[in-house]
Amino acid sequence: MLHADDPPQRLALGVAIGVFVAFTPTFGVQMVLAACLSWMFRANKVVSVAAVWISNPATMVPMYYSAYHVGCWVLRQSPIDRAGFIALLHPPDGWLAATKFYWNQMWSVAEPMWVGGVLVGLASAYLMYVFVDRFIRWYRLRRFGGMKTVKARS
Repeated sequence: MLHADDPPQRLALGVAIGVFVAFTPTFGVQMVLAACLSWMFRANKVVSVAAVWISNPATMVPMYYSAYHVGCWVLRQSPIDRAGFIALLHPPDGWLAATKFYWNQMWSVAEPMWVGGVLVGLASAYLMYVFVDRFIRWYRLRRFGGMKTVKARS
């Protein structure tokens, strides 16, 4: 990323888009979504797709758990407690009753997860944009004497 031939703003925007998408519960399509958003906002697509990788099996639980709790707080809902998780292991009898049960449980988690994911994602994306933009400018100024800091791409 530090040696990519793109202005700092495009690289920072790519990172910001990737970080934002990483916090949304869109696992499975995150890289495609990040690439599409990067294309739409004229950000660096490669950096954006790579930034999505902050959500991986090792980080996904803490990221989504925190986003879920932020969403519950914003929506003024109580998060699922231990009893709620245990209830998931014992659905009602019958296919239709079990389907309705799981459908309702899914929506009670999905709504706060989306709200929290978007809010935490936007905040994280903003912070990463500012940090990456400043860091790349500092690095290029130090390494190249400033010749690539103002280079604009048409």
